[in-house]
Amino acid sequence: MTDLADQAQPVEEAERLAARQKQAAHGPAPAAEWERASAVWCEGDRCGERIPDERRRAYPGVRFCVECQVRKERQERWRR
Repeated sequence: MTDLADQAQPVEEAERLAARQKQAAHGPAPAAEWERASAVWCEGDRCGERIPDERRRAYPGVRFCVECQVRKERQERWRR
């Protein structure tokens, strides 16, 4: 028997993929926008690593490195 979170996971992943594809279709943000909007250093609790410019350019407003973002999303998923 699956619970509601298990049933919602594929839907959430599909929506996330669609959002990434939509954002990628628009191309990278202009330099000034992504540089202002994105953090240079990861804001993860125990991280502080530099966020690669490619990630900052692809996701303007990003605050976490990939590893910390994945960890944050997993925690949020389990809290629901």
